[in-house]
Amino acid sequence: MSHEECTTTQEFEFDDPVTVCSQVFDTPETVKNPEATTSRVGGGDAPIDPSDPSSTRPNDRGPLTTVEIATRTSAPTALATETATTVPNGADPTPAASISSSNSSDGVSKGAVAGIAIATAVIGAAIAFLIAFLLFKRKNRRAPAMGKYGGSLPELVALSKPANSYVQVSQVPPPSSTIAAAVPNRTSAASMSNTPAFLAGVLPPAADDRTVAERVGALFLQMQSHVENFYRDVHASVTPSMEGDLARYGVDGVAMVDLLQSSSSPTSAIKHGLIAYVLNITRPEGEQSTLFPQDVIGVAMPAHDPDSNLSSAYILYRRLAVQLHASAISERSNTPSRHSDMREAAEHFSLTFFPWANPQSGDQEKDDDLVQIIKTALDLNLWLYGQPCSYDFVWETTSRRGLVIAPQIVRLSEVSGHVSSRPHVLLEPVVSAD
Repeated sequence: MSHEECTTTQEFEFDDPVTVCSQVFDTPETVKNPEATTSRVGGGDAPIDPSDPSSTRPNDRGPLTTVEIATRTSAPTALATETATTVPNGADPTPAASISSSNSSDGVSKGAVAGIAIATAVIGAAIAFLIAFLLFKRKNRRAPAMGKYGGSLPELVALSKPANSYVQVSQVPPPSSTIAAAVPNRTSAASMSNTPAFLAGVLPPAADDRTVAERVGALFLQMQSHVENFYRDVHASVTPSMEGDLARYGVDGVAMVDLLQSSSSPTSAIKHGLIAYVLNITRPEGEQSTLFPQDVIGVAMPAHDPDSNLSSAYILYRRLAVQLHASAISERSNTPSRHSDMREAAEHFSLTFFPWANPQSGDQEKDDDLVQIIKTALDLNLWLYGQPCSYDFVWETTSRRGLVIAPQIVRLSEVSGHVSSRPHVLLEPVVSAD
């Protein structure tokens, strides 16, 4: 005897319901109802008589095993049926009939398929647009660069090299403007250096006589004011140890000791000694311990005819040397070594003429003022050295008018470099009546 068991399941909300039906057969010993039972085969019921040997199962030795038939049903599809086959205990179950199925769904709805297709199309269109935009932008960047060469590309020729390698060499020459920028025109630069326009752009204009006289006169007045502010007219005794130091000051042929002892105004003698001393340590032709930069002097003045072409070349060299040094002269003047040399010179002068110093003034203030005077004198001599004309300070050892405090300044040559037959006096000497 058998009975039918059916179970309906649905995994997801949008899936079709699945109905599973099975036939369970009982053994003859367990049959309690001798009435005929029915078996569903192909969707119909057939009576089975247990007393009829032809209608009973061929194997009555034990319980039978059933193969469950799962039938997936849906509203739009037809019912699929499968036959159940019974096998004896211990035997492998074998399919009794082939499974036939109708058109069934694979679990993915039509709406999901349409959504996937639309999303794929949108993403593909976006990628294609991005690639086209990048190519268009790159093409626009290359267009201006190619326009400079007339929009033409150079022809390339392959040159054979060993091991089947080659390089490409352009047969079209680059534009002439590119060659001119890469290789400077040295010939034109050399010829330009000899023109007045080139020199005017490199060298400063020459100073006139009035400007030279004003700058030199201002320096002489500054040194005289220093003596008047920090020294006084007193008669002081000169010891033998002081005579050696005093002899360093003043010009050749003038004894400073005699001037200080015989003059009724010792400050006039001190002015003479200070001006001579400052000019001597700041001029290029000064003493060995001159403060004038040796790198500016460089080559010495030629000893032969000053009117030769070599003399003109030396004047040009001298002007260029000063111009090149001008950018660093302020820094070099303020370096510790240069400033130390200036202060040492100022302190030596102050110590030598200490007996005539004004006690109301401080030593620090006096030395600082003299250091500034020495720096101004050095700048003036550098400026005069870089002029196309040659200048000189001329001292008069004797004068009927009195003691010469400051020398006269004369111009020895013209702007062209030609030496004048007679020196031109720019500033008369300063003479004290005493």
